Amino acid sequence: MKKAKYIFTVIWEVFFVLNFLFWQVIFYWPLRYLFAKESRWPASMKLQRFWAGWLRVTMGVRTIVEYEEVPDKSARYIYTPNHSSFLDILAAYKYIPNYYHFMAKAELAKVPLFRIMFWKTHITFERSSRMDSSFAFQRACADLAKGYSILVYPEGTQNARKGTLLPFKSGAFRMAVEMQVPVIPVTCYNNLERLPHQRDLFRLRPGGPGKVYIRVGKPLHPADYGNDPEQLKEKVHTIVSENLKRFYANRQ
Repeated sequence: MKKAKYIFTVIWEVFFVLNFLFWQVIFYWPLRYLFAKESRWPASMKLQRFWAGWLRVTMGVRTIVEYEEVPDKSARYIYTPNHSSFLDILAAYKYIPNYYHFMAKAELAKVPLFRIMFWKTHITFERSSRMDSSFAFQRACADLAKGYSILVYPEGTQNARKGTLLPFKSGAFRMAVEMQVPVIPVTCYNNLERLPHQRDLFRLRPGGPGKVYIRVGKPLHPADYGNDPEQLKEKVHTIVSENLKRFYANRQ
């Protein structure tokens, strides 16, 4: 039984990777065309949403989103979800109604074909480089000034421990205070169970089709926290951490 489950999991994960690469090839030139001019970026988001939605459907993943308050499509926000799986990126296209750019580690831009996503729109940076991080911060602030939303994973990396939360980095919250943009805490409950942590792909780990559950919180305005990035960070961390604890406590 254990061996059969392992074989199924590996086949499913190989299918995910091949499916991802296949559709990247199909969409490469349409995306390149749409990304080439900023006036086309909103149209590119429609194609990105279709791509992400198609991947989730063909993977057999159903995304269940609960909103405490539905975000205003015409507003700008900084979304701060927890991060445990590559599935987090695909799921974001489901729960974020705004046009947005996400911030990610520089290694993602080195993935063949996937790098087109970071040519003009989404933002990559080397976390170990202070200069690179500063440039990415300023670029994100510039995007917010244009009215775009930003997605930041404040843990800074994928967390391999189910139901837990790593300490948050301060960048997203400094950005919120500087630009006076509300932060929306997002809790991705069980993406790790569907698609394992990056280092556990193709190993004997839980994985496969099924439901994922996501909770999108109410916007938190920096002024309500004294325009203090640390207070705002602690509040968001507490919200996401408590959501995770309740979710897994109810499953025991």
